[in-house]
Amino acid sequence: MSGLLDGCRNRSPTPLWLVVCCGIATLMGFLLLGSIPTKADAKNAGADSLSAAAVAFELRYAPLPPPAAPPRPSRDRWLARDKARHVVFSGLWTLSTQYVLVNKADWSEGDALPASIASAASVGLAKELYDASRPAEAASGKDLVADAVGIGLAVGIIVL
Repeated sequence: MSGLLDGCRNRSPTPLWLVVCCGIATLMGFLLLGSIPTKADAKNAGADSLSAAAVAFELRYAPLPPPAAPPRPSRDRWLARDKARHVVFSGLWTLSTQYVLVNKADWSEGDALPASIASAASVGLAKELYDASRPAEAASGKDLVADAVGIGLAVGIIVL
């Protein structure tokens, strides 16, 4: 910190790395928070604003919106290709994690089994949380049940 203050007192030129870091931080801020403002944005800032009277008029005399369509029935079936993929993926994840921990990392089978189960369950839960964050998709409890079935089948194979 004192090096920066010394540079200000001596009027030395700003280090290049500081300029680059500030520029990158500014660009990242604009990317995360919104677009970079332009002169056209400043000119059009008041173009869409309405006075209180205009807002009241719109609220009073605007036509009613059309009735909302009834919700579509869920296409999430218990017996579907997606559920089979969840069973297979979670089972293979559990088996492969168990193999790696026991044969490559020299863990005991008793120590590796809970880690294998937890990692497969975490991946399945993370996938459902990702689906819930996307507007076109929804999280599915049935997918989590399919993940649990796959993990259970893998544990049965491991214990044999």
